[in-house]
Amino acid sequence: MNYSKEDFLEKAKEIALQGLPFVLFSHPNSTDIHLIYQNDDTLHTADFSKDQGFIMCPFHGGSPLLLKQENYLTTTLLPAEKPILSATLIPTQGDREHYHILFEKALKAIEEHTLEKVVLSRRIAYQGNQKSLLNYFLDLIVLSPTAFCYAFSHPKVGRWLAATPETLLKVTGNILHTMSLAGTKPFVEGKSPLWTEKEYREQQIVTDTITQVLRPLTTDLSIGKVHEVRAGRLWHLCTEITAKITPNTPIQEIVQRLHPTPAVCGFPTDKARNFLLKNEDYSREFYAGYCGLTHWGENRSIDLFVNLRCAQLTQEEIFVYVGGGVNSGSQEESEWQETENKAQTMLRVLQ
Repeated sequence: MNYSKEDFLEKAKEIALQGLPFVLFSHPNSTDIHLIYQNDDTLHTADFSKDQGFIMCPFHGGSPLLLKQENYLTTTLLPAEKPILSATLIPTQGDREHYHILFEKALKAIEEHTLEKVVLSRRIAYQGNQKSLLNYFLDLIVLSPTAFCYAFSHPKVGRWLAATPETLLKVTGNILHTMSLAGTKPFVEGKSPLWTEKEYREQQIVTDTITQVLRPLTTDLSIGKVHEVRAGRLWHLCTEITAKITPNTPIQEIVQRLHPTPAVCGFPTDKARNFLLKNEDYSREFYAGYCGLTHWGENRSIDLFVNLRCAQLTQEEIFVYVGGGVNSGSQEESEWQETENKAQTMLRVLQ
């Protein structure tokens, strides 16, 4: 149902105060924002063959959760002035030594040919004064107009906020679209990024893995050319991939085989995931999982994104999750700085 901006925001505040499960979201390059909420706090597991609503799936060890689309509202926001934010890097708190130890272990595993690539993550604690989830979301969509942005709240799950640039899977009818997104450079006004062999190799691993997964399940597989895309204050390398899904292939099977991609885990996938579970010393929870929408009406569709550039809001503090891929050409200080750059997306909104 279409609402005026004022009525929409009032309804969103009301639902949050009632403690009902809800999600606010906006699609890339859109001025429309949407609200889905449930009538009670029942926790549902997603069934891709019939459900309609918003999906959240963890990086490891859990089934995809569904926030059922029992109520749906939408409105259009006019372009808003950007919040006044710091132009300098916001410093993060001291997990530098832990990252050094983790990086050394990763490089050793790569040198011993146990791994070809592994994506190391950081969980950064932010302890400033908290605003409402709605206010964070409204700032986020202004600052990240090309990303899929959401603010998710469920009393039995927690509160999450993200602005992710990466599509995991988009399906309309029997047409599938995904992307390989890897390699990162900071955005500098007026300058083009200079890509090295390290970034191209990192991105090619992701492309090769995705296509290997899709070939037995699809036809007419088409792989685009590598190109650069901007996401906020960062550049990435991207390859678009499309295909037709073969008859009677369950969408859920495709999703399960794609997740997690080497862009958020590493390669070989199982060995990289085991390395991370053993050495990162915390649970990623929904970071590097996936999120998005499923609709199984007259025209089936699914729109899932890799859960990146995200934050977890607790009563005491906020955790910002970021990561970066490590391979044989990686330098520790450069990789650390990449995570610092990625963290700014959320830290600037939270400040």
